[in-house]
Amino acid sequence: MEFKDVEAAREEYKNKLEGIKKARNKTLSIVYGIVFGIEAIILLFNLKSVTRYMDPFGIFFIFAVVLAESILIFAVVFLFTNKNTSKEATNYKKAFKAYFIEKQQAAVFQNLEYSHDQGLDKTILESTGLINTGDIYRSNDFTKGKYKDVNFAQADVHILNEYKEKDQNGNIHKRTVTIFKGRYIIFEFPKKFEFKMVISFNGYERPYINPKTKRSLSRVETESPEFNKRFLVYAEDGFEVFYILNPVFIESLEKLGQKYNNAISFFFSDNKLYIGINNGNDSFEPPDPYFPINEQKEKNKVIEEIKSITEIVDNLKLNQK
Repeated sequence: MEFKDVEAAREEYKNKLEGIKKARNKTLSIVYGIVFGIEAIILLFNLKSVTRYMDPFGIFFIFAVVLAESILIFAVVFLFTNKNTSKEATNYKKAFKAYFIEKQQAAVFQNLEYSHDQGLDKTILESTGLINTGDIYRSNDFTKGKYKDVNFAQADVHILNEYKEKDQNGNIHKRTVTIFKGRYIIFEFPKKFEFKMVISFNGYERPYINPKTKRSLSRVETESPEFNKRFLVYAEDGFEVFYILNPVFIESLEKLGQKYNNAISFFFSDNKLYIGINNGNDSFEPPDPYFPINEQKEKNKVIEEIKSITEIVDNLKLNQK
């Protein structure tokens, strides 16, 4: 896959969209011309009858009728000219992600596996208890690989809750609210923890339970007041937790918290570290097809996304026993 292939796919998608737009505008012009032309002729032949109603209410009524007709015509024409663009959109997305994402990641990570339409299974998140998996769960852009002998898997995750609300008339409406949108990363490394520990950003206080033992995790405060302001720590063993949360490790976590505006949570279990980054972003999405792609700008974006993996491994020294 070369950059010219991405641009060709983008151009094909853009041309399809522009073709639909031109066909729609042409059809609208013809239909509007016919409908309003016929109505203008009818009005001319009945001018005397019409002028009797030319008071403010009559003018408003005519204006409302014309507006309603315009909206109805537009809606009908839109439906008839709205051709399916999913093929071109999919080809553009595939080409973009193959060149910018898969190629860039392959240069940094070993044993790379990437799929733009697959994600992390919901049961993986449920097994940690770190994130509420909500009523609607979506995940894509799955990446699996190795960096400095640390295996990892990550994907974009979007979780929504559904609520039923009753209005003043007693009618019930459904409302969906996003509770998590960002990335979920799993690291597997040489260190092993004999207990479970959760570190969540402050403001997301909730009870945590070890899914295996069903034991509740207790709130623990570190020796760093600044860290305690940003994060909440829960662990099964309040004494053992300080073997991990030493001053150097805390400083590394604080840096990650600052980078993601504290919207980051950690779950330590056995030899795995689960990280949820709730930054509201959908990573690795292609730009607007109407404009030529800035190759270096898009590469820089992917490099920054790759750094989110490498910096966590390097800063937290996950490759060290």
